[in-house]
Amino acid sequence: MAAVLAKKLCWATLAAAAALLSGCQSQVQVGGGDVVPQGASWAEQRQRAVSILAGYPAAAGLPSVSVSAPAADPVGTAIEKAVVGPGVTRLTVTFTGTPEPATSRCGADYSAEAVESTKAVVIIVLEQRNQGSGPCTMMGMTRTATVNLAQPLGRRAVLDVQEGQPVPVTTVPPVH
Repeated sequence: MAAVLAKKLCWATLAAAAALLSGCQSQVQVGGGDVVPQGASWAEQRQRAVSILAGYPAAAGLPSVSVSAPAADPVGTAIEKAVVGPGVTRLTVTFTGTPEPATSRCGADYSAEAVESTKAVVIIVLEQRNQGSGPCTMMGMTRTATVNLAQPLGRRAVLDVQEGQPVPVTTVPPVH
């Protein structure tokens, strides 16, 4: 068992060294095959979300422009809008991502995570890319991800993790 583990560690180290030597260091793989731009780990995105919430000046529970400064380098995926049903905890966000799912060589699958306060919710989009090699186009496509909130959104604002700004939220009627 230890020999198998040592062999896997050796191959992983060689793969990482080859990537660094080839100049391919724009992405970092983290546990579970998730890939994030270098310098934007999930922990960094969560930390950014917490700082956005700490500086969010919502008065009387109404969304307003955040006073927190944007990150020097963009952190995470920018969301464009959100959709939620009244009194429900499922929130769907829209953003630009890869056109294909992770089963394709240049594709990715997406999920979302919410960092919540009583005044606002910051959405972090998690990207899991296919680890295939070769050239990929820079073409983007509208994608969505759904997140479960701890409690219904209510009058809380939905904020983008990149800029800390509110995004448009559409409330859809419940389906019967």
